[in-house]
Amino acid sequence: MTTDQRPPKSFVQQVAGQWPLASVLTGVTIGLFFVFLGHWRAGSSLIGAAITAGGLLRLMPQQRVGLLAVRNRAVDSILLLGVGIGVIILAWWIPPSS
Repeated sequence: MTTDQRPPKSFVQQVAGQWPLASVLTGVTIGLFFVFLGHWRAGSSLIGAAITAGGLLRLMPQQRVGLLAVRNRAVDSILLLGVGIGVIILAWWIPPSS
């Protein structure tokens, strides 16, 4: 084995290396669970907060952000922050059913 080669990473190590994306997906999954339980406003707010957090996490250096990076940093951040804040505003703008 040469010094350039590394041993293959386990599944847990691969997921841990992608913690920004994993945290956003975990937040969205928990939000969808709340929506499924009938608490659509809380669930939608949590989904929006997770996406907004993804926009903030995208501001980290390229080597640390992993699969959360799709385009350049500015475009990713603006889109994620815009969608996340938009989902939160929409969740609280809709009047509750009586």
